[in-house]
Amino acid sequence: MDRQFHPGDVVSIRFGGVLRHYGVVTSGGRVISNSRKHEGVTEQSLADFADGRPIKLHTGASDAHHLEVEARARRALGASYRLAGSNCGDFVGHVHKRKPTVTQVGRAAVMALGDLIGNSRRR
Repeated sequence: MDRQFHPGDVVSIRFGGVLRHYGVVTSGGRVISNSRKHEGVTEQSLADFADGRPIKLHTGASDAHHLEVEARARRALGASYRLAGSNCGDFVGHVHKRKPTVTQVGRAAVMALGDLIGNSRRR
């Protein structure tokens, strides 16, 4: 944990072999992330976020000011986790105001279509 991170930095740890869990560093040197393990958006120390694994810094997340990024992340504290549509990658994209990826747009369209079909069958 000797690396110095800055507020707004996007960091990640590896889990499950090839997967990564993403979070955003705060001005207090903590990390806010959306985690299935914690059932939603939570804030924790860098050491707890890392859980003994190396932390990777992701550069070029956005041009957003670090205080804006942290404020958006803090507003999300307590929000629920959903693998499709509200996971750690979606969270980091949201707080950095990145445009949705093609995959995210496609997933949202499929979920909306499923909702429409499901609602029409219930009537």
